[in-house]
Amino acid sequence: MATFAALYTDAIDTELGTNDSQVLFTTARRKHAVNEGYRQFCDLTECVTKRSTVSVSSSAREFNLNSSLIIPGEDFLRIADEGPAFIKYDTAGTVLLTVAGDQDFPQREPQWLDSADQGWRSTNVATPTGWYERKDGGARYFGLDCPADVSTSETAELVIPYVPNPSSMTSDTDVPFTFSGLTRRDLVPYHQGLVHYAAHKLEKLRKDTEASDKQLTAFLGYVQRYIQAHRPKGPRAVRTSKSYFRDSQRGSHSQRSNFAAWYR
Repeated sequence: MATFAALYTDAIDTELGTNDSQVLFTTARRKHAVNEGYRQFCDLTECVTKRSTVSVSSSAREFNLNSSLIIPGEDFLRIADEGPAFIKYDTAGTVLLTVAGDQDFPQREPQWLDSADQGWRSTNVATPTGWYERKDGGARYFGLDCPADVSTSETAELVIPYVPNPSSMTSDTDVPFTFSGLTRRDLVPYHQGLVHYAAHKLEKLRKDTEASDKQLTAFLGYVQRYIQAHRPKGPRAVRTSKSYFRDSQRGSHSQRSNFAAWYR
């Protein structure tokens, strides 16, 4: 298992063909390049995800993902592919309802909701059946497609899985992909990928474009290797974006705008 020091010294020496750390490939530049590769790998592969659990009160609708109250680590990049979940509990902590997955809790664009469900901006509370994101200046909001209906005898929460922007390694003994003292040992085979990205950036200092491109290709090879290794196995079904059967059984957003479910 490679430490930060091993990555920015011996491993990079091998790729660059020099142990220079004083003139061109300074220690500071080496460290910065390895950390940049670390963040790029996490971003491109989603190999690391976190979860934030947010309490939802009645009528609550939007949550700022750039707020430390929603994402305590303030390291949010984007919602992970796993997708969020809305969960309701009774006073004893028993789960009453879970809304999750592409069918029951899909992501929708506000423009799509404006076109397909004209009553979605209503303030009437209901059980969410979808979510959206919107940006407003420095804020990035996670929104429910209707204000949440949470009675006084219930509690509710949102579970938001997200891709984090990992903190830079600073200590020589730091190990990549370590969070809260726990190291992802399954990612050890990909440590060398960070070195290739660092070498890609450092080769630019001696204006060797060909060598830089080769190192970038090697890095992307590790990215592709990870993605291929974690590709879902087995057949994948193709489903419609709207479940008409589901909506006919429990009604749709049109009920919130005083239209009968069958009208649509």
